[in-house]
Amino acid sequence: MSKETIGPKIKQIRKSRKLTQDQFAESLGYSGKSVISHIEKGDADMTYEKILLLLRTYMIDANELFEVERIDKRLDEYRYNRRKDKKVVVYIHGLHGSYKEASDYIFLSKEYDVVGLDYKDANPWELKETIRNEFKKLTDNYKEIIVIANSIGAFYTYEYLSDFNVKQAFFISPIADMGQIIINMMMDNRIDKKRLKEEKTIKLDNGEALSYDFYEHVNNDKDHWNIPTEILYGSKDDIVYIENIATFLENHPLAKLTIMSGASHYFHTKEEKEFIKKWILRNIR
Repeated sequence: MSKETIGPKIKQIRKSRKLTQDQFAESLGYSGKSVISHIEKGDADMTYEKILLLLRTYMIDANELFEVERIDKRLDEYRYNRRKDKKVVVYIHGLHGSYKEASDYIFLSKEYDVVGLDYKDANPWELKETIRNEFKKLTDNYKEIIVIANSIGAFYTYEYLSDFNVKQAFFISPIADMGQIIINMMMDNRIDKKRLKEEKTIKLDNGEALSYDFYEHVNNDKDHWNIPTEILYGSKDDIVYIENIATFLENHPLAKLTIMSGASHYFHTKEEKEFIKKWILRNIR
């Protein structure tokens, strides 16, 4: 925000309402007119809190003070600086999901900021930079980071975010073995490994795609995930095999498993959401 720009506009707003500097100062919680005088001259700046109070008290559009870009920048800087002593929960949704599902975890908001990572469905090998960049924006400057990830969102977490300073993670119905998912897709579409290797990338009728390079990557490269992780699995999950969960647990000693009897891959009923809430509150560090 430019002092040269806002000072005259503050003066104009005050005079348009026929207020003295003393009256204006009192309405904004300043001790006297000298502060207003310095602001109007451009010798002093207004804090973010005072700007908000000004906008609310006098029903002012922010555009009356400065360009939208400047207020947006000031708001971003303010929010970023406030993060220094705060903690954040980042929710990462699954296929066809939405960052808005983060609202399911608002019960954590007394202690944490709760945000959803926004990304559009795409081929998993194309999303690495998007996931990383969005995660960095959401977590920069927070002193503590918790991740709640659902289905393929869990894969993106342990595959792409292992180098971030995550304190703890909660995986719900995680894709624990992407190689197995690819094999299932190949079998469903009658595609063998030889054909996939020859064609490199095959687009399926449902719009999804198979990549030989990605298939080789997830089957031969180990992830570097070494974060305390709670896993919630439904006993009737027909997408993720319990054998894949068991292998994930073997390869990740800091991971622990909870099984909900009768639940499927998608935890969506009121009872299942209540189970998730109690599970998180019981295990969060």
